[in-house]
Amino acid sequence: MVKKGFNKANTYENLTWALESVKDNQLFKRPCVFLSHKREDKNACKEIAKYFKNAGIDYYLDEEDDKLQHASSIGDPIKITESIKDGIKKSTHMMVVVSDQTYKSLWVPFEVGYGHASILDQEKLKNLNDRIKLSVLTLKDIAEKTLPDYLQVGYLIRGTKSLNEYISKITDRIEKSLIDESRIFSNSQQQHPLDSVLNWKL
Repeated sequence: MVKKGFNKANTYENLTWALESVKDNQLFKRPCVFLSHKREDKNACKEIAKYFKNAGIDYYLDEEDDKLQHASSIGDPIKITESIKDGIKKSTHMMVVVSDQTYKSLWVPFEVGYGHASILDQEKLKNLNDRIKLSVLTLKDIAEKTLPDYLQVGYLIRGTKSLNEYISKITDRIEKSLIDESRIFSNSQQQHPLDSVLNWKL
């Protein structure tokens, strides 16, 4: 039975993951996706995180990182940077969630640069050409727009169909099996849980 995903930014969930991984070493092999996003897209990211959790994918969503939130509340850029770097180091993949708001972000380009160096360029990768380690998911409002150059290095995800394909690839599981087990929803299904967030037609 595949366990649900954990948010490694959450202290309790990260501790639970560590304790359960002692009993089940398969948890060490599971992907963990760092969700890079602009604050205004937080609600969309929460929906994406729920989808990952159900699919048995661990993730890092910063709003539950107490150290990062404290550093942000006191305006400490050094501690903010260290917390972000920590979250990326805990992750095997990075997904940049892109909307019109992203282009105004000061932190997303930093996260992509650091993520590129830590996730893509390190020796821990067997295949250095594996672009899926850094993915770019477009939200509804920019589904047809051109991405900036620094995001074009990633694996592009547009809509629920390509998100399901991405999940299938990073979990190394057949998409139909994931759908049959109710881990993910078919993109052709009416009322897909991400229809309000992603462009379902793509």
